[in-house]
Amino acid sequence: MSGAWDKLAWQAVAAELDAWLHQGHQASFWWRDDDAGRSAPAFERLLSLAADLTLPLGLAVVPAWLSAEVAAAIRAAPPPVVVLQHGFAHVNHETEIQPGERKVRPAECGLARPLHAVLEEVAQGGSALRTALGGRFLPVFVPPWNRIVPIVSASLPRVGYRAMSAFGPRAAAEPAPGLLQVNCHADPILWREGKRFAGASTTLERLRAHLAARREGRADPYEPTGILTHHRDLDPMCWTFLEELFGRLRTHAAVTFPLLPSLLVTQQLPST
Repeated sequence: MSGAWDKLAWQAVAAELDAWLHQGHQASFWWRDDDAGRSAPAFERLLSLAADLTLPLGLAVVPAWLSAEVAAAIRAAPPPVVVLQHGFAHVNHETEIQPGERKVRPAECGLARPLHAVLEEVAQGGSALRTALGGRFLPVFVPPWNRIVPIVSASLPRVGYRAMSAFGPRAAAEPAPGLLQVNCHADPILWREGKRFAGASTTLERLRAHLAARREGRADPYEPTGILTHHRDLDPMCWTFLEELFGRLRTHAAVTFPLLPSLLVTQQLPST
């Protein structure tokens, strides 16, 4: 497992989890995987890993990408596997540099189009996922590139969404009336460096840092620590790391992985 694991970095995570346990709390986690919809061996491996670990998994599915084969595989997966909506077609519409930015930031739910056009597309995608996947689909919106402008996010409840998930510690549990926000906080891929594995030490430190911030009150203690993966972009070393990480987390006495329907679509704060 050389290169795919870091013993000292894990010891730091385990020590932080022990601190949660010592204080009488449980550290909630969740797992989101983006860019689902197209058939690929990596998708089959993802579902197999989730089944082997018996962990809840939120599949962020791009409606325009969803194939009949993938839909059938999701319906046949263990019940803890649920579907979130990942935009509509994962297409960038931005062409102008926004204030405060140094370059054009890709977004499907940005300012380039009228609000009604964005919401109509979002609702169309949700309807398609609900038809194809039934009860597996949760009314949770995951914006492509984890980027969405406030006017769009605030309007999501109008078209039936109960929650939204992006990246980084949330500023508020309810950024808009009727909308819960539950983000992810650690991604093992370095996107600006050739989509390569960030390394075990770096990824574990990100998890430890968010857990410590929650426990010490520097981040929302009620927001579960989210692990974000992109199955299509994982290299062999990253797969090995994830298998080891999830295997260790699920057996630690301080760790809980809540079922995602209760975590993502309830307006009550999750228990720590």
